[in-house]
Amino acid sequence: MMETDVRFFVGVKALIKNKRGQFLLLKSGPLELKSTKRKTPFWDLPGGKIRIGELDATKTLIREVVEELGVKRGAIKVRRLMDASVSRFKIQHGKRIPLFLVTFECTMNARTFKLTDEHERFSWVPRQKAAELLSIKFNRSFVDRLKKDV
Repeated sequence: MMETDVRFFVGVKALIKNKRGQFLLLKSGPLELKSTKRKTPFWDLPGGKIRIGELDATKTLIREVVEELGVKRGAIKVRRLMDASVSRFKIQHGKRIPLFLVTFECTMNARTFKLTDEHERFSWVPRQKAAELLSIKFNRSFVDRLKKDV
């Protein structure tokens, strides 16, 4: 590999939309802040990084949503690919490594769920508010698409 090659992590995120047209956002908790070395909480979507050996991004996404929200595998349905872009966040592993985020539009039929320590709370928010809150972490292409496309 040449020195100029860029290495990055690949993450998958679920943009979960309810029947009222609102989107599920999660507020970072102590565990997430510690792992990202951030001091200020931020809003995010459920999801995580693809692990070595995982070959199907949608299966990874479902695994992550099940872990983070405590729902059954059948509760989450992946509808379509929404965006793929480099996140505004950089992951800390001795160096700041870019995070390539692949976001899927999803639905969820679970009425209740339980957050892990990664997140301190959740909120169902309208489209424009979701775009505003997610603009801290997500690339402009994702935010612009969210404002008008979903």
